[in-house]
Amino acid sequence: MDRSIDRRLCGHCHQSIGSEALVAMNRLWHPDHFTCSSCKRPIKQTFQAADNHAYCVQCFAQKYNPKCAGCMETLVDTCLLALDRHWHPRCFTCSSCNRPLPNGEFYLVDDKPYDLDCHWAKRLEKREHMERGER
Repeated sequence: MDRSIDRRLCGHCHQSIGSEALVAMNRLWHPDHFTCSSCKRPIKQTFQAADNHAYCVQCFAQKYNPKCAGCMETLVDTCLLALDRHWHPRCFTCSSCNRPLPNGEFYLVDDKPYDLDCHWAKRLEKREHMERGER
């Protein structure tokens, strides 16, 4: 008995494909039968695959993408990698003024990120504290 998969049949219901078919993951599917492995809704546009399962973009992101270190939301589009953590660009902010750090550029003082202006202010503040402590 031949146990190979008949690729002319729908990958979900294993019935013959009629006049409309979707091709994905090296199989044919009835359009409503190609569904997300997580939410089970039909995938009509872009999908991502992992471990031989198809996922809609949102479910794939929830399952596999890192979370933002600032807001803890799932990262879907653009992100920064800084201080060994992932961030939305809007969430990676200066430790002093809380403004987003342009292009993810930052300066460390006491292991905290600062923009250029706040960095100098923080260093001067630290120096003043040290000088007062030495007197």
